[in-house]
Amino acid sequence: MFDLEFDLANRPGALADLGEAMGRAGVSFEGGGVFGQGDRAVAHFLFQDGEAAQAAAEAAGIRVVALHEPLIRRLKQGTPGQLGAIARALADAGVNILTQYSDHHNRLVLICDRPEAAAEATRAWEDGR
Repeated sequence: MFDLEFDLANRPGALADLGEAMGRAGVSFEGGGVFGQGDRAVAHFLFQDGEAAQAAAEAAGIRVVALHEPLIRRLKQGTPGQLGAIARALADAGVNILTQYSDHHNRLVLICDRPEAAAEATRAWEDGR
């Protein structure tokens, strides 16, 4: 899986443009979200084929800021405190969470500044323990 970060205009139709570009290319979204900030929006979406998603966006004139290999973990659903626990484990390892969202399978998707340290610090959540 790959996380792509997009720079979108914060206007009606910007997300539609992205969705239509992926549809034309046959690329499916696996999770993500969009966050408006003034006249721009930052979008992070998860794709099985990051290169195909990047090519589709760029062909449509949509700016791709970055392509990341995300850390994907499963929290124990229904157990209070799981997000705090995994975030604390990362903080204690000196890892900063840059982006966090969920995918279509209710897994936690994380983009971190230190991927190897993040993977090691969150091993307990690899299978949702």
